[in-house]
Amino acid sequence: MLTGQVRQIVRKLLNPDVAGSTLALVVEEVRYDFEEFPRYADDFVRDLVKLMIISKMNATVKIPASANYFLRLVSQIDGCDAYVVKYGQPLLYAKYHGMEFTDQKVTSQFVRSKDHVVDVTMESVFGDFVKKFDNLASATKSKVKWGVPKEKEGNPDPLFALLDSFVAAVVRLTSLDPNSEDSLVDKRFGIRNASMAKKSFHIEFMVNGHLNILELNPEKKRKEDAAKLLFAKSEAAKAIAALTNQT
Repeated sequence: MLTGQVRQIVRKLLNPDVAGSTLALVVEEVRYDFEEFPRYADDFVRDLVKLMIISKMNATVKIPASANYFLRLVSQIDGCDAYVVKYGQPLLYAKYHGMEFTDQKVTSQFVRSKDHVVDVTMESVFGDFVKKFDNLASATKSKVKWGVPKEKEGNPDPLFALLDSFVAAVVRLTSLDPNSEDSLVDKRFGIRNASMAKKSFHIEFMVNGHLNILELNPEKKRKEDAAKLLFAKSEAAKAIAALTNQT
């Protein structure tokens, strides 16, 4: 379904002033052109944003409420498991289709333009992570399916409904008239972090380099507080929060 897919790999040497340095930042830029099937651009962006969220999901092991809720969420994502990374303090991250994510291993952003063109940039000091992320983003078999209870009698965690609404808001704004200040057309979008804080899920997302933080908590007493902006630097972020609350 893709036409004119373009790949450009750029390797940049980190610490170039250090003699013998071999650590390279691998940057891969991929263009997905859906000109012949424009409606598939929405599906691609939707799946990509979901993958971005999973790649940044984390929770501290030392806070049982956060860790247990993280494990519950991961158990309802097909092909996903949790594993522990010991930095200064033990953190839980997602292992998706065999790829062990942390908030530092791979970074991804995208820009949607002309409605049917999506330019994705992935970077990491681990070259294989860039390739694996690219494969996950483009392969049909690895499309994210979440909110899937393991028990037949179980119900999807309500946070997934909010996450779906958040993703839908991003997709909608990437095809909005670019003359609108709420539009994400031709703007670089990425997920910087997605962390559990007890029963709240904090999504840190970037719009043209500006940080925005959205708190999702389906157990809030007031519906309008289920998706709450904690920090915003763009009108698009405010629009995302408003649309997410329309769940």
